Amino acid sequence: MLNTVLITGGRIRPGGFDLGDGRQYESANLLRLNLNTGDVELLIEKNKGNQNYPDEHPNLQFTAGCVHADDLWLSTDTEIINYSYPSLEEKRVISHSSFNNIHSVTYIDDLLWITSTGLDTVVVAEPQTGKIIELINAEEKPLWHRFSPEVDYRKVHSTRPHDCHPNYVFKYDGDYWVTRCKQEDAVCLYDNSKRINISGDNKTISVHDGIVWKDKVYFTSVDGCIVIADPKSYAVEETIDICKENNLNRMGWCRGMHIDADGFIYLGFSSIRKTRQTKKLAWLGNKVDEVLGKTACMVVYDSNKREIVRKFDIEHKYLDAIYSVLPEPDAS
Repeated sequence: MLNTVLITGGRIRPGGFDLGDGRQYESANLLRLNLNTGDVELLIEKNKGNQNYPDEHPNLQFTAGCVHADDLWLSTDTEIINYSYPSLEEKRVISHSSFNNIHSVTYIDDLLWITSTGLDTVVVAEPQTGKIIELINAEEKPLWHRFSPEVDYRKVHSTRPHDCHPNYVFKYDGDYWVTRCKQEDAVCLYDNSKRINISGDNKTISVHDGIVWKDKVYFTSVDGCIVIADPKSYAVEETIDICKENNLNRMGWCRGMHIDADGFIYLGFSSIRKTRQTKKLAWLGNKVDEVLGKTACMVVYDSNKREIVRKFDIEHKYLDAIYSVLPEPDAS
């Protein structure tokens, strides 16, 4: 098991719900969590916007980042920020008019794969220059069928409702895949006929992540399940409900996962916030009031023993929403 992890996310803005979509978070924060002591250290607090955000009430949160060599790549709604580690020196900022509600950045094959969720698009960019190589609609539709290349979407708070809500890009056997929240699946970016139906026909739940480990792909679903799929057959092999398995109540919105070499799975749980899209909380049934407002937390799940071995509550002053759990660069 790791000694420390990094956690990315955001802190809710007081009154943000009433301001409307794309205005809920006031601060993008990066934490270091000591798994031996439970101590939390705030490493980065980004609480001011700039020219790459809406002029009023910018939505400030670190979404799902990644580690490459001794660098951290962190995404916000409208920027990709490259930090050296452990100095946390800001090396470069990449931003583009097609960036809206970015949910993740992954470093694959010397390129950045960015989910611009607000435009239902995956953006491919060069890490060193920020040059945009390609924009790919996650439904294989014409790129600008709903949007316009003339608009700077960084200045738009929200483009909801989304058609597919792409969340996370991963690579398997030469193909690039993306998870799609609306369709509850993962598809090959360049051939959507290659598809993993993550939630199944009898379950409607939001899916995130996409971690390749031991020739399988591991996904999170927001109700606290780990979904394991075979990317060769496109079939889900197992769905592990870690809350039910460990006799726990629902802990929050599950998103953000890291798997270490020994099979320990590190999972983030965001605090459940108010939403106008009530269907997103249907999985809570009549337990909404019990879970609403619970603090965020991070758990360590031992996939060999099939049990949660550590649980850490994250105070509101640090984070309400968790997007990713990452190893420290020097430990990766």
